[in-house]
Amino acid sequence: MNPVWGVIAGFFIVTMLLSFLATWVWLWNSRHQPKFDALARLPMADAEDPS
Repeated sequence: MNPVWGVIAGFFIVTMLLSFLATWVWLWNSRHQPKFDALARLPMADAEDPS
């Protein structure tokens, strides 16, 4: 097997790890809390009686 594939695989793994960590940090940012709270209440709003 060509050693270049090891470098490509390593680069891919590091890229995926950094993408995961960046997404995790972005999601846990406190400025998103009101939006996530509203989205969490959304299923209960659909259950209300329209009449």
